[in-house]
Amino acid sequence: MITERLLEIATKTVQYAMKQNLDQVQASAFLIDRALTRFANSQIHQNIATKKGGVLIKVVLNKQASNTRINTLERVQIEKAVMQAVKNAKASPPNKDFRSLPESKPWTPIEGAFDEETANCTPKYRAEKVKEAIDTAHSKSSIVKAVAGYFSSGSMAYAVTNSLGVSAWARMSLAEMKTTVISESGTSEGFGTAEKYSRRVRDIQPVILAEDAAEKSVKSINPIKLSLGEYPVVLSPLASATLLMYLGYIGFSATSYQDGRSFVKYCLNQQVFDGKLNVKDDGTDSMTLYATPIDGEGVPKRVTQLIKNGAVSEQSICHNSFTAGKEGKKSTGHALPPISDYYSERPMPFNLIVNPGDATLEEEVAETKRGIFVTTFHYVNPVEPAKAILTGLTRDGTFLIENGEISKPIVNMRFTDSMLSALKNISMIGKELEMVEVTTVPSMKLEKLKFVGVSAY
Repeated sequence: MITERLLEIATKTVQYAMKQNLDQVQASAFLIDRALTRFANSQIHQNIATKKGGVLIKVVLNKQASNTRINTLERVQIEKAVMQAVKNAKASPPNKDFRSLPESKPWTPIEGAFDEETANCTPKYRAEKVKEAIDTAHSKSSIVKAVAGYFSSGSMAYAVTNSLGVSAWARMSLAEMKTTVISESGTSEGFGTAEKYSRRVRDIQPVILAEDAAEKSVKSINPIKLSLGEYPVVLSPLASATLLMYLGYIGFSATSYQDGRSFVKYCLNQQVFDGKLNVKDDGTDSMTLYATPIDGEGVPKRVTQLIKNGAVSEQSICHNSFTAGKEGKKSTGHALPPISDYYSERPMPFNLIVNPGDATLEEEVAETKRGIFVTTFHYVNPVEPAKAILTGLTRDGTFLIENGEISKPIVNMRFTDSMLSALKNISMIGKELEMVEVTTVPSMKLEKLKFVGVSAY
């Protein structure tokens, strides 16, 4: 079993490193096995598969710490990396804030996190599903010009050991599909998109995605321009996910909190969001895409209440062992696992779940006299994290809502607003939750979101 092999590699790495007279050592061995079928102009143009393994090594000597990541599972190369990590640690200044790597705690594997069929999904299967999506989109209307997107599948696994007795592992399968449909009528183009994420490839239904994306695309022809200002908005789960993901990134990481860049630091024990908004981070919940029993340091995952009835507090902050040690606390299990090209020492929530409400997306639209429906956001970035100000563009299906109905497509608009304002008045929350990357979210109706610019299309 792959996890047993990774655990063996991590254990031997720690044993070898401790022979170098170090104080503490941690090793995380990982394997990422992903495949991707990409399509554009209504045809598959790329099939790629990658299998990448490696080890993340952390060594500590007299509070001098060093991290080294090597993308190989070969023993000789790992031992060379250990020696380089030792050399780097000796050349580093002592970190007075470092307390200790985490100690071992009981953990329980998550049932259903790994699906064999998804991990071994073939290019043929993905190609057949892509064809279904393309054919479905073109069958919706003669003005559908092209279908693009991707379908990926695969698995990830990692094992963590350290010199204090931690020995733990996690394994998961992942599948995702994005379908974007482009329509054309005269000189006007319309765009629509739909996405689906799951740990089981059979949950991806390309026909449903293509129908949704094609409908939005066809309806997006000949968009009108709206004047700038604040509008009520109905957000699809894709759009909700983007706002919550960035909120998690800028607000609930202990790194941001300790550096004074988190809005939470200035809003402790205050109801800064609508009282209906409740958000937790729970990596053990099967409703999350990246469900894992442990974090990147082998610390058992546990529930962290990020937002409770609209309020935030010190208990909202996500820690790894380093940031927790600075405050004399214990890790909350939010060290990032080494399962992507992006790796950071910054602890973050990556299993956000929003409590559902009791509305449907159709009811949210019906209760809007005049507003904007947003399918998804694009190019979102933090502007002023301490005030939770984000900026970004709407994309692939933005419509005017009039008298409770979606009436006209509108040219994409740029929003720039503080989430402390935008999420202060959430009039309705959807009852259906969707997995979208690191979040599990519903649709939402916000009473106002500030739009400050209009796109060229």
